[in-house]
Amino acid sequence: MSKVTAWETAEIRGPKVAFNLTPENCGKMLKRAKLLLIVVGGGAVDMKADGVDVPDAVSRMAKSMNGTVVTSPGVFKAFQGYSDIKVINMGLEDVVDRLKDESWKGFDGEGAYDMMVFVGGLYYFQSMMLSTLKHFAPKLKTISIDRFYHPNAQFSLENLSPEKWKEGLDALLKVLEAK
Repeated sequence: MSKVTAWETAEIRGPKVAFNLTPENCGKMLKRAKLLLIVVGGGAVDMKADGVDVPDAVSRMAKSMNGTVVTSPGVFKAFQGYSDIKVINMGLEDVVDRLKDESWKGFDGEGAYDMMVFVGGLYYFQSMMLSTLKHFAPKLKTISIDRFYHPNAQFSLENLSPEKWKEGLDALLKVLEAK
């Protein structure tokens, strides 16, 4: 059981909560993924106020891991300049609905995703998406790299200040981009 408390204090999650990850360990874990899906929520562009360029960080992550990026419609425009990664524009509910289907072969038809990273979603909305996957797609590893702890993910960063979160994302990208 994690000793980190949920950022949203009213979050009722049950006995199974996310394991707390350091950014470096998160990077090592992501390197072991076979098929990675990165889900970017509608709040990603607003995180620039925290000093983090989420579209840039996500594109670097996707490029280093050959991952697919799914953005909610509100942030898709921020990713249109990145032609070297695969970006899909889809509502997050639809993505989660597809991931629950064990026969779905992914956006590129290569098979089911084994690891999924969430960033930039509205906290309460992303929490419900993660809860759905926790209960209905238990084989899928879910990781939240938001600056707030998400107990419904399988793995999550702890609650971080904007400065510590930016440092953590830089450390995570350093691990991923190391050859």
